[in-house]
Formats: sequence, structure tokens, C-alpha cells
Amino acid sequence: MESTPQEEAEGQAIVQVLAVVLERLVSANSHLAASQQEETKFHALRAPAIGILQYLERIHKYASCSKECFILALIYIDRLIQQNNFLLTDLNVHRVVITAVLLAAKFFDDAYYNNAYYAKVGGVLVSEMNTLECEFLFKIDFSLRVVPEVFDKYRDELISHSNVMGLNRIENYSDEELLRRVCT
Repeated sequence: MESTPQEEAEGQAIVQVLAVVLERLVSANSHLAASQQEETKFHALRAPAIGILQYLERIHKYASCSKECFILALIYIDRLIQQNNFLLTDLNVHRVVITAVLLAAKFFDDAYYNNAYYAKVGGVLVSEMNTLECEFLFKIDFSLRVVPEVFDKYRDELISHSNVMGLNRIENYSDEELLRRVCT
């Protein structure tokens, strides 16, 4: 689970771009959330004090999952939103993110931590992490497999955002390696 300095930089760039994307989604939904969304198991009573970027950095630092997991997590979050008319808000984004990363790591990475560890990293109870995992899986119809074309689309979008932000390091890793790992 030890990463090279280049992998660390690439992972950090992905995390930074993903945080911006999620912050924009939450911001865009803020005026709709109060009136239109029912409360789900992902909702907290109040927004956590930690920001999305800091939360993703914490997950990146302690979960030791691959950079591909963060791209897969975004795909899973998008599936959750699209299939359930789900609004990502400041009350649910943290729990949605930790759950999506946990699922991506379990599905994609060869080595990953257990739910108790992810719960500790994410600041939730183990029982809650287990419930969130099941809830997320049912809401996306257990659809964890991602075809290469979809993965490429999301990766390219993140690269596009990273270029705008001046984070060109995300482009440094090999397409062949990513595709080989995602498709197998």
C-alpha cells in the first residue's frame, strides 16, 4: 500500500480536482436542498466542520487506496445522483464520499482496509458505515463495474478540470496502466 512520490502527487491532484467538483455540486444544490429533498441515511444533523477538500485529503492519506478509486468514487456518486434524483448537500456529501471510496477500494484495489478502519477515517460509527455501504449499494443497484469508456470519460473530465486549475500532474500516468487495471 506504499506509493511512490509520483503516485502520491497524482493522487493528491485527483483529490484536489474531485473536491472542487463536489464543492460545486453541493453549492449548486444548496438552494434546492432545503425544500426538495427528503432526509436519507447519508444525512447528518449538521454539516461537519471539516471541508470537502480536507476530508478527501484525510481519506487519501489514511485509506491508502489507489488514485483510480477516487475516479471510481465519482462515478458511483454520479450513479447515486442519477438513479435516485439524489441531491448532494453539505449535510450528506461527507458520508456519501467515504462510502463511495470504500466501495471503490473494495471493488478495485487488491488490498484495502475493513469497514471499521474506513469508519474511523471518515468519522462515523462502524455500524453506520455498514449501513451506509448497504444503502449505497442498493441505491445504485449494486452497479460497481465501470466500462473503460465511462472511466475514460470521467478521468478526462477530471484532467480537464485539473488543467484549468493548473494541476497538470494528473495527466502523467499511463492510460494503458489505468485501463488495464480498471478492465481486469
